[in-house]
Amino acid sequence: MNHRLWRQEHHSRGQVLVWVAVLMVVLLAIAGLAIDGGVGLSQRRQMQNAADAGALAGARELCLGNRAQAQARAVAYAQDNGAQQVQVELRKAPGAGETDKESIVWVQAQQQVETSLLGVIGVHQYPVKATAQAGCMRSPTACGLWPIAFPKSVWDGIPCNTRVYIWDDEKVSYDCQVWQCTAADGSNAVIASSGERGWLDFSGSFDPGYPSTCPSGGGANMIKELIEGDCAGRISLPICIPGEPGKIASVEKPIQSRILAKVALPLFDYVGCADGNHNSYHLSSFGCFEVIGYHKKASIKVREHETDEWTTIETTVIEVKKTCDNCQAKCATVGDEPASGGGDVISIGLIE
Repeated sequence: MNHRLWRQEHHSRGQVLVWVAVLMVVLLAIAGLAIDGGVGLSQRRQMQNAADAGALAGARELCLGNRAQAQARAVAYAQDNGAQQVQVELRKAPGAGETDKESIVWVQAQQQVETSLLGVIGVHQYPVKATAQAGCMRSPTACGLWPIAFPKSVWDGIPCNTRVYIWDDEKVSYDCQVWQCTAADGSNAVIASSGERGWLDFSGSFDPGYPSTCPSGGGANMIKELIEGDCAGRISLPICIPGEPGKIASVEKPIQSRILAKVALPLFDYVGCADGNHNSYHLSSFGCFEVIGYHKKASIKVREHETDEWTTIETTVIEVKKTCDNCQAKCATVGDEPASGGGDVISIGLIE
């Protein structure tokens, strides 16, 4: 063979080997992107689950009032779900004021993914991150509400852990905004007179898209079931609902069965929201009470504003207490208003 031809053939074979080696690296890199990238996508989903779990756990601690535990609990839950590195921040809700506390927990979960085929191009590991935010917010929806409309203006002025007498007697009635009303036992119980509450008729007011377990037709049967059994029927705020300012005779036993339970009551800001119905209540928020009891003969002292004379009367009252703890109602959804330190009906959920 001609020596020149042999050298050319040998050189060509050398070039082919170089190209084959280059192509092999390229093919391995492409395969590495497919295989190791697929592993990365799987780990990304795991990190999202970890971030979600951490954010929800931290938000729950905020709602329970355990602010000092929120960050630690968020870290623990994210790590339990596979995160190797966790960052947590407590943030204020959009539009919150300077004095408002943080109500949102932001979590970033990270994990290092070890590669296999990408190692041929020097990539032996890479980070995978995911973030989530969860909030402790006032809920704009709730199920299992007690059907007693309570004035928001009165609610806002009641300190937590204060007893409240909700007047439920149509035969004896005083306007405690005109007359001074106090509990005869000398306690600091707030007296909500008969004109400051109403029995609500939820029939026809539940969200049609949510399955209701409440009796059809409304009336006393639904009121009893709402008090005793927390039947599910979702109310979304704001809403105008008809009510009855009088007395419901069949509520004593259902109320007594719920002593020490925490219940959600709808709060109204004005009456007469429906055309032609003066006994309709415009519900704007929810409040959380603890049930104390039902008293047929509660002693209340009233002072006549003109004569300053005190009179002790006996009347029927539902005794509750404004709780310092928030409560979470059934089918609550995440709102856009931060929950306060106590007594709100809350929702805990992801907002990112």
